[in-house]
Amino acid sequence: MRLLRSPEVCLPSPALGVLTAALIAVSSLAHAADRSQEYRFEVVDQPVAVGTHSEFNLKLTWTSTGQPVEDATITRGHLEMTMPHFAHKGSMPMATTMGGEVKLLGAPSPGLYRLMGDVSMPGTWKLDIIATVPSEAEPVEGTATFEARQ
Repeated sequence: MRLLRSPEVCLPSPALGVLTAALIAVSSLAHAADRSQEYRFEVVDQPVAVGTHSEFNLKLTWTSTGQPVEDATITRGHLEMTMPHFAHKGSMPMATTMGGEVKLLGAPSPGLYRLMGDVSMPGTWKLDIIATVPSEAEPVEGTATFEARQ
């Protein structure tokens, strides 16, 4: 007579739980990135004047329709300019990054947001934005580049 062994019951390991959580997080980020592609952030009226309190307008539109996004809230804005330089003759090029936070001054018209920031030098600047849009459950992110001149 042969005895049949019942198959062992395998309980999920902690690693499986971590892997599942990581996959959920990645899919959430991918969804957020896809949602951000639905919006366009653009600095208008370029070049922006160089100054410690430079004011400029950011236009937020839906990419599918080109219509302005009204009643959005700019929750975070960060300016950045990267300048290549050489530490000394014969060395590898390095980069210095400068920038800072921007302040929302208001919304002069639908889809247009007035910002102020320290645009301290002429050149190409990058503006990273996080905005809360009324039709979205999560904030959207975007980047706009602009030229600054004296």
